[in-house]
Amino acid sequence: MQPASIYQQRIEKFQQEISSSKRLTALLSWARLISFVVIVLGGVLFFRNGREAGWWLLSGAGIVAFLFFLVRYLRAQQQLQLFKTLLELNQRELQLVTTGESAFEDGHEFIDDRHDYSGDLDVFGPSSLFQHINRTGTLSGKKQLAAALQGPLQEAAAIRDTQTALQVLVPELDFRQLLTANAILAKEEESDRREIDAWLKMPFDFLQNKLVNVAIWLSPALVVLAIILNILTGHYYPLIGIIILNWLLLGSSQKKIMAQYSLMSHKERILDKFSILLHLIRSGNFQQSALLREQQDAAREADQALRKLSRIGSAFDQRLNLLVALFLNSVMLYDLHCILRLERWKVQHAKDINGWFGVIAQLEVWNSLATYAANHPDFTYPEPQEASMILETTALGHPLIPASSCVKNDAAVGKQAGFLIITGSNMSGKSTFLRSVGTNLLLGMCGAPVCAARFVFSPMRIMTSMRIKDSIASHTSYFQAELLRLQHIIHQLKTGARVFILLDEILKGTNSEDKLSGSRSLIEHFLAYNCLGMIATHDLELGLLENTYPDKIRNYCFESTIQHNQLSFDYSIREGIARNKNATFLMKQMEII
Repeated sequence: MQPASIYQQRIEKFQQEISSSKRLTALLSWARLISFVVIVLGGVLFFRNGREAGWWLLSGAGIVAFLFFLVRYLRAQQQLQLFKTLLELNQRELQLVTTGESAFEDGHEFIDDRHDYSGDLDVFGPSSLFQHINRTGTLSGKKQLAAALQGPLQEAAAIRDTQTALQVLVPELDFRQLLTANAILAKEEESDRREIDAWLKMPFDFLQNKLVNVAIWLSPALVVLAIILNILTGHYYPLIGIIILNWLLLGSSQKKIMAQYSLMSHKERILDKFSILLHLIRSGNFQQSALLREQQDAAREADQALRKLSRIGSAFDQRLNLLVALFLNSVMLYDLHCILRLERWKVQHAKDINGWFGVIAQLEVWNSLATYAANHPDFTYPEPQEASMILETTALGHPLIPASSCVKNDAAVGKQAGFLIITGSNMSGKSTFLRSVGTNLLLGMCGAPVCAARFVFSPMRIMTSMRIKDSIASHTSYFQAELLRLQHIIHQLKTGARVFILLDEILKGTNSEDKLSGSRSLIEHFLAYNCLGMIATHDLELGLLENTYPDKIRNYCFESTIQHNQLSFDYSIREGIARNKNATFLMKQMEII
């Protein structure tokens, strides 16, 4: 079944689930109201009918029913919110697979023109690769996905393992969407992880304090004895004295209590959702993937531990309730009980918690790539090779261009030639072809399928120079910015790293003679290093380098055709040097000249 049909069916399913959930929450609301009426009625009848104890039983039954329906109502509300999130998720998926327009976050905050390739290959920003792939819901997951696209895997074995993990996840649609939906509902904020990390690094101010550990149990016992003494003798001074001592102890500890509370307050939402995510991961059927099993092992019992921390945090937040703050602190040092529970939890799990968060972020990355794979069933998993530098592809297209308008081409670099010089007229397809190669190579090194019938490659560091920008702020001209980019590429080549180079119309900032001479020298310099590359250019004279280096350089081109005063392109790559030009024709067509 095609992705569009699957998403349409799920949209209809979740619309029905939402309607059912709304009816259930409405019934539970009425049930809570009726229970409350029963509680009040029992109390009124108790006072009206001679204070008969039986009416208290009616009120007690009402209280039990009210609490039962309240718990059910809160669960139903959570389920309703989950269904709404799943509905919106499938609506976005349907829009993407039918129109090619993504409504997911585009990662614009990760745009970096100084990065080796992300700006040239449209990795981040509107209509970017990130926006099409991204199914993360947490900030941690989004950052890790961005990091995966900025620094893909460099070992063939790791790439193959990731491919296996994605292939296991692709058919697990329910798991994938539940992971995304619950991650979205976690509503992780920038401060959440930072504050949790800060809390983990705080010293244990209370766990080692013997006075505190004795006082939390001695105080309630003394309060009970003081109450008994008051009943028997009518003296209330001992009770008041104990309460004053309790508040003196709390007052002396308040600064340290608030230091921890300020970091861990209102964290139950994110901790509860993270525990759900970890439970989902632990429950997955991932026996065919070693990588997924490793993540499951790392998350063992993590969901229960995080849920416990969520409950501790929620209980601590009750100190904001005036009744709790005054009464329970007065009689049992409630704040100290909570802070000790927090510190005991930290002793047991502090070393594991960041690893658990890492499991969630990593699964979000693989989940995003698996969803991308599921949305492109016609794409192919590439074949990574470690032995020699190579890139060979058949029927290669750009993954972000709709299939109906995507022209596919073959390409090979590494065996017969280390560099391809690609010539062609304006708008003939040179730049798009370079981006198609670079984007698919990036996808392949991330473990994802590619837009090609066949794609064999060696993991390499991608480096591009295609969209150079000048900078007034840093007093950098266009030509200087381009030279700095090329210098950066040479520095990386000198380290001995495997590099795949994509250049588009280099040295545009100088005169044509100097440009040709500099371009020729640069290409010859590349040949001395451990690299492969493709260079798109209008300088047809660069094609003569094939005669000088027949075993290292090959010429390919894209052509345009002018017939009956109409310009047309077939966007198909062919061997040789381009023959046709169109700049003058286009200027005449647009009445520029």
